[in-house]
Formats: sequence, structure tokens, C-alpha cells
Amino acid sequence: MRMLVKFEYRKLWNRVSIVAVMAMCILSTLHTFIYLNMNSQWRAIDKNGEVVSGLASYRTLKEACKDIEGTVDGEYLLDLKKQYEASADKQYLDKHRGFLGTGGMTKYMYPNYFINYAYYSYYMSNGNNKMGLDYDFLDSEEAFYRKYREAVKEQIMYENQYAGLVKFTDSQIEALDQKIAGIDTPVRVAYCQGISNFMNWYDIEYPVFFFVAAFALACTYAKDSLSGINELTLSAAKGRKKDFRARWIAGNLFTASAYMIFIGVLLIEHGAVATFGGFGASAQTYWFHCIMNINIGTGMLFKMVGGLLGALVFANFTMLLSCLSGNLKVASLASALTVAALTRLSDTYSQMKLFYPLQFGSDAVVEDFFFCGKLLVPYMAVVLILTVIYIGVFAFLLGRRDKKYYLN
Repeated sequence: MRMLVKFEYRKLWNRVSIVAVMAMCILSTLHTFIYLNMNSQWRAIDKNGEVVSGLASYRTLKEACKDIEGTVDGEYLLDLKKQYEASADKQYLDKHRGFLGTGGMTKYMYPNYFINYAYYSYYMSNGNNKMGLDYDFLDSEEAFYRKYREAVKEQIMYENQYAGLVKFTDSQIEALDQKIAGIDTPVRVAYCQGISNFMNWYDIEYPVFFFVAAFALACTYAKDSLSGINELTLSAAKGRKKDFRARWIAGNLFTASAYMIFIGVLLIEHGAVATFGGFGASAQTYWFHCIMNINIGTGMLFKMVGGLLGALVFANFTMLLSCLSGNLKVASLASALTVAALTRLSDTYSQMKLFYPLQFGSDAVVEDFFFCGKLLVPYMAVVLILTVIYIGVFAFLLGRRDKKYYLN
């Protein structure tokens, strides 16, 4: 069985799949370096108040951020307020009102946006008007984090109502209050632009990986493909079942391998451009209404693991289409149309999108949760359960198909 899986795995790395993976890598690299290097709007304010543009702006920002990294306690808040008021950054932002909205960066983005979220809650956005620190609640650490927790609850309640979900019961609201009260404070803030870029590009390019999987795996059980089913595959009763199983295992291994390439390319690109740092910073300084006590590095890992699970679900769906249709073109087209439909549906506000595999690698794995009675269940746990259910159903249907598969 092991040798058969290895054989089927090698067959999946055919001309079509290799070209698809290479095209994905090339497009990703071009997207990163052309957009970040040739777009002159990407720029940062250095320690001396000068503006640096292009790829060098990220190293400049990282160096400048050494002044603001630390634990956001009462002393930090008072020092930050004084430092920002006298900074060249604030003077520049006051004169250039559109700077932050068009790719501009300053070291004060990280602490100031987090602080402003405590005031604006679900109205929070980026831009110069969300950088001010003229708030009375900054006079003490206790007052600030009380205001911050109120903002988190306000956003969660608003999103629940806006999405048209069943309103939280009194006992669920009480459980939510306890969870929010349990958020570890004071939080830690640090430079994390490399991680931020990685996650932003990941969100944009993740659907592209689904298209790669669609075209690469549509041949798995196709009759009209050199990598698909032939007379030899179906020649023996026991051999048929064994080969169908080996193809299923090989398809999942191929998906995992290609996904690692996808992740690796993004890590290399954004590590080279912006460098990585800030893995230990609190998740709340990036995902403002996150109620889990994790750091940004763990949140990044959740996204990557969730993305892998979503890719495996879609891979099993594509292999099932390949087996049901027995036709390479039909399976490829149907899978590609499914990706397009999922991408479009994912742009809606409906919470149904959280059941789509394309959402398994989204920020929802860090930010969202479901109530099971009075128990808060993180979306990451829901993703694990959904993955087992989806793959189990697809594998069951695929297993039932092998006995009825004929070439003519």
C-alpha cells in the first residue's frame, strides 16, 4: 500500500499540476514585490521624522518601533501620550491628513490604533483621525482596560445583531462578560508589519490555491487523463478498492505538500521584505476584539492550520467530483466554478459563510466563536469539527463509488 500511495502521489505531480503550482508561486512573488516596491505610497516615518519610501521603509519602521515596544500598562500609557504629542510623527500626520490611508506607516500605528479601538469599538478604522490620544481614560491603566473591554463587548453584540443571528440570552451574555473579563492585560505591543503583510497577502491569495487544487486533482479519478483511471486500475476486484484508497491518500498528501509550498513562498517573500517580529505581541493588538489569550504568532498559526484544513476539504470535494464525473474537464470546470462561488459568497455578511472551507483560513479562526448553550466554542474548534464531517462524508461517498466505476 505504501508503494502504491507513493506511485499515485508521483503521478499527481504531472505537467498540469507543476505548471499550476509554479504559476501560483510566480504570481505571488510578482504581486508582493511589484506592489510593495513600485508603489511609492508605501512609506514610513523614521526616527528622525524623515519619510523613507519603497522596500526600505519596512526596515526603517522596524528600527523606529524599538521605541514603542513594551507592555501597555499605566506607565506606558502616560509616557506614550507625552511622547506622541511631542513627536515628529504627529506633526507630519497633522499636515498630511491622508498619509496613513494611502500606505503610510508610523511606529505609533501599533499602540495608538489599539488605544483608539477602546473609544471607537466597531467604528474603528485606519487613518490619521484614529491616532489621537486625547482621552481621559488614559489617565489610569484600570480605566483604559475597562473601556477596552466595553468596546470588545459592544462590537461582539453589534455583530451578532447585524448578522441577524439569534440574540444572546442573559446567561450567554453573562458567560461572554466573564470571558472578556478574563482577557490577559496589560497587553504587549510590538512591531509586527511582516506578520501583518503575510496575513493580508494570505487572505488575498488563498483562493488562488483552491484553483490550483481544482486543476491538479481533477485528474485523480478521470477516465480521460494519463494520471487517472485505466484498465489496469480496474483489472482486479481487490486491486480496484486498494488503488482508489491510495489515490485518495495521495490526493490529500499532494494538497498538503502544495499548501506548504504556498505558505513557504509567502513566508520567504514577506520575511525578505518586512522581516518577521512581534510573534509574542498580544493578539488583541492586531485582532482588537479577540477574546482568546494568545499571541500574534499563535493567531498566525491558527490561520495557517485552518487554511490547510479548508484546502483538504476542498481537495476531497474535487476528488469526489472527479470520481463521479470520470471526466477531467467536467471536474476541473465544476471545481473552479465552486471556488468562484465560494469567493463571492465569502464577501457577504451572512454567518453561513463560516461553514465554507474558504473561510477556514480567515481571521475568523482567531476572532469568532459560537455559543453551545452557555459554552463559548472558538471558531477554530468548529473548523476542526467541520473538517472531520466534510472529509468523512466525501470519503464515504468516494468509497461507495469504486464498486460501480466502469470505463464504458
